[in-house]
Amino acid sequence: MNPYRKTAVTGLICIALMVIAYFSHKFPFFEYAKESYTTTRDQLFTLDWLLHLLPLILILALSAFGILLCIAARKRMLRKNKAARRFAWARSHSKGQDLPGQKLSAFMVVRWLSMILFSFFMIFGGILLGVRYEKAAIPVFSCPVNMNQLTESSCYYLSHLSDLFSLPAGDIILFIVSTIGFAVILGRVICGFLCPMGLVQDLMDVIRRRTKTEGIIMNDRMYKALVPIRWTLVFLMMGLTFAGGNFCNFCPAVTLSPVLAGLEVSLFASGFVMIFVLIGSFFKRRFFCTICPLGYLIGLCHKISPFRIKKDCTACTECGACYDACPMGIKAIYKEREKADVTDITCIMCGECVRKCPEDRALCVTCFGKPVYTASREKVVANYKKEKNL
Repeated sequence: MNPYRKTAVTGLICIALMVIAYFSHKFPFFEYAKESYTTTRDQLFTLDWLLHLLPLILILALSAFGILLCIAARKRMLRKNKAARRFAWARSHSKGQDLPGQKLSAFMVVRWLSMILFSFFMIFGGILLGVRYEKAAIPVFSCPVNMNQLTESSCYYLSHLSDLFSLPAGDIILFIVSTIGFAVILGRVICGFLCPMGLVQDLMDVIRRRTKTEGIIMNDRMYKALVPIRWTLVFLMMGLTFAGGNFCNFCPAVTLSPVLAGLEVSLFASGFVMIFVLIGSFFKRRFFCTICPLGYLIGLCHKISPFRIKKDCTACTECGACYDACPMGIKAIYKEREKADVTDITCIMCGECVRKCPEDRALCVTCFGKPVYTASREKVVANYKKEKNL
C-alpha cells in the first residue's frame, strides 16, 4: 500500500469514528426496559445480578466468535504455505512468553495485584464499603456511569466539559486539582497499574499466550498510522459534547464497570466497540491503549511525573529486546544513545522492557530518581533456560 493510500485509509477511519460517535445514540446494541442506578450488597452475585450480565456475556460470546473466525482465516491462508506456517509457529512459541513455571518478579506481582484490586474497588467499592467519594476524580478509564464505584472517574467530565463548567466553582477547582494532581504524581503508571480497561486487555493477552496463538506484530508504520486515530479520539472526547454528541455512547468502558456492578444501562455503539477492543487486545497486547484518548492526556504529564524509565546507554547492546517487548511500540528506548531518561509520552510503565532486557542495569524504572525495577541478565537467562526445558 502506497503512502497516499495509507493516508486516505487512515483519514477514512478517523471520519468513520466521528460519524459513529455522533450518531451512536441511534444504534442501540443492548437496551434494558428501565434504568437502575442502585445496587445493594445483598443483590451482588445473585440470579438478578447474573441477568444484568447478559449484555456483557453477549459481548464476550461475540468476541470469542470473532477471535475464532480470525484464527480460522489465518490457518486457511497458511495451509498451503508450509514455510509461512513454520515461521508462524516459531513466532508463537518464541522466547519471552510467560510460560507456566516462570517466576514473576516482585514488580510484576505488585502490578497485577494493583490492577486487580483497584479494578475490584472501582467497580464494587461503593457497594461493599457503603462510601462513595464524588468530589475528587481519578483520571482512570473506569466508567463513571457506575454510580456504585468507590470514587469518581475523570473521563465523564473530560468528555462533557459543558457539564463540568456548569458545576459550582469549588467543585470545578477540586475536579481539576485532583485530576491533574493524580496525573502528575502517577503519570501513566495509572494505565499500567490501575486502569480496569488495562486489566481486561492484559487478561486477553494472557489467554492468547496460554493458548499458544500467534499475535499481531506491528511495525513503526502501523504505529504511526494510529497517531491520527488517537488524536481524533482525543478531540471527540473533549469536544463531541459541544456538537450535540455523547462520547459515552461509543466508549468501551461503559460495557464493563456499570454492568458488573449490576446496573441496568443501555449499550449503544459502545458494545460493538468493546467487541473490537477485545478481539484487538487478544492479538495485540494493550491494543486500545495505543489509541486511548484519556491515556494520551495523562501522558502529557510524563515530563514532570516522578516515575521514569532510565537507560544506561553504555550497557545497552541495541539488541532490540525492549522494543519487541513494549506493548506500545516505543522504539526510542533502544535507539537512544545519549540521554539517560527515555520516558515516552505513550509509556504505560508496565516494566516489560526492563523485564526482557538482557543487560544488567541497562534499563530501570525509577521513582524520584531511585531504582524500583532494574534489568537483570541473570533473570533473563534463568527464564530462557526454563523455556528451553518446558
